[in-house]
Amino acid sequence: MWICQKCERIFQKAKQPHSCKKVSLESHFTGKEKSKDLFDFLFKQIEKNIGKCKIISMPCCVHLFGKYDFLAALPKKDKLEIRFALDRKLDSPRLKICVPMSSKVFKNCFEVQSRSEIDKEFLGWIRESYHQKD
Repeated sequence: MWICQKCERIFQKAKQPHSCKKVSLESHFTGKEKSKDLFDFLFKQIEKNIGKCKIISMPCCVHLFGKYDFLAALPKKDKLEIRFALDRKLDSPRLKICVPMSSKVFKNCFEVQSRSEIDKEFLGWIRESYHQKD
């Protein structure tokens, strides 16, 4: 593990290219109250059912960090886009898009519009991502 001395982010590889720029968490949710409610609910469900994690607010989105960066949340006006990596493409009608990141890692992307979508199945996929590198 490598910790950037400037921004204190943790990376697997030394001197990993990244942006040290920080933005406030609140700035991501300005005018996006529904998205904020969904994010808060998701974060509480992850902490309660999966494990401890840290919120990292970046210029592009909000990341959740457990033992590594396992989830990205992109707040939209009336929904929350969620992205996480797994060792496979999920086969679900809920999946918005899946992007191969390598031959063994796939970024699975979802749009969450209600708390009810943050269910046992969805949290199960997030649990897989959280523990992917155990």
